[in-house]
Amino acid sequence: MAVEIIIPSLGEVVEDVTILNWFKSEGDWVQTGEPLLEVESEKVTTEIQSPASGILGKILYPKGSKVGITKVVAVIVAEGEALPEEYRVALPLVTAQAIPLSAGAPPESGKEIDRIRVASLARKIAEKEGIDLSLVKPTGPRGTIMKKDVEAYLASRKQQKEEKAKELEIQVSEKVTEAEMIPTAPRPIRGQKVPLTTMRKTIARRMVKSAFSIPHLCLFSELKMEALLEMRETLKTSYEEPSQFSITINDFLMKAVALTLKNFPYLNARWGEEEIQLLEEINIGLAVALDEGLIVPAIPGVNRLGLEEISRQRIDLVERAKQGKLQKIDLERGTFTITSLANFGITHFTAIINPPQSAILSVGATQERLVMKEGKVGVKKFVIVGLSIDHRVADGAYGAAFLDSLRKKIENPLISFLHL
Repeated sequence: MAVEIIIPSLGEVVEDVTILNWFKSEGDWVQTGEPLLEVESEKVTTEIQSPASGILGKILYPKGSKVGITKVVAVIVAEGEALPEEYRVALPLVTAQAIPLSAGAPPESGKEIDRIRVASLARKIAEKEGIDLSLVKPTGPRGTIMKKDVEAYLASRKQQKEEKAKELEIQVSEKVTEAEMIPTAPRPIRGQKVPLTTMRKTIARRMVKSAFSIPHLCLFSELKMEALLEMRETLKTSYEEPSQFSITINDFLMKAVALTLKNFPYLNARWGEEEIQLLEEINIGLAVALDEGLIVPAIPGVNRLGLEEISRQRIDLVERAKQGKLQKIDLERGTFTITSLANFGITHFTAIINPPQSAILSVGATQERLVMKEGKVGVKKFVIVGLSIDHRVADGAYGAAFLDSLRKKIENPLISFLHL
């Protein structure tokens, strides 16, 4: 019996998706649970798995199509089974930019649209690398694009990127700093009307809901940073530079917050009308600024991770956020959020809780202040952090105790991170 492949619901605000890739072609055998296609909704990409084993009998929407949720996009049939009558109508052949020949349907009569011949392995590489096959020069029989043609195109594209990078004096590195989170959207023009994107509408709806449905209690604390900055400098000179790896202040903060939350479970919780759910996992979300707005991917189990692994996962999340490659789970698993405006020189600010979480920590820029110590004038480096908590879940004394515990960990990093 034929099985329909349907775009599932991907969240309450998602109405349609764009098909990024088909991992199989018509006529290919597919297994139950095998990734069949990749779709994108706003800044989240999701793989849709095959619900049954069989032969991919028909692809109804090619790569690049925008499809509403619950739409049927393909049909799987059993071996030897005929395709249902309603799916036998041939789709119009599309241009090479939208879909390669091997995954498309036969052309309509009267249409004179160029077809591209491509070897199966070459097609798979092209789909994986996101290559427009119309740009690849074929060398195979009857103008067929071969594997070596795609590889030659990739090598040429890489060389062009490297040359452009040299011209712009861009230093290629694995390091990702908080400075890269600064949005780069075009400067708005005065007097223009800017249409609201789905992402902007979602942010607005969630923030209004948070501000008007959650009673916020905001507390501020001052953290001395000398010891932590000294420890970070030691790590930088001892192993970061030789390994081309960077551990940032945010990595220390995420780890310190996660360790502190182990003793303050009400700040790692969710409010319910009849109960407060204390969460087992401690997943720290880090606010990342994109052109379209703020997005908060989260690192799972931060309390169990070392600083190096936290840094690696942070780099990966930020890169995928900027590329629009985050998965749905990256955005939904957060249990506590850290947000920073330090790069803009902001000293302190109040942050709005990211529902359904019960708390968020804001981090300001490092400041210097003259102080007297043992009759001598010195310089003190400090950061102001702000804790916004859901007053339904926890009270001021509880939040103050959390900040005091966090302060002790930051100001005594050797003891706090000794086992890492």
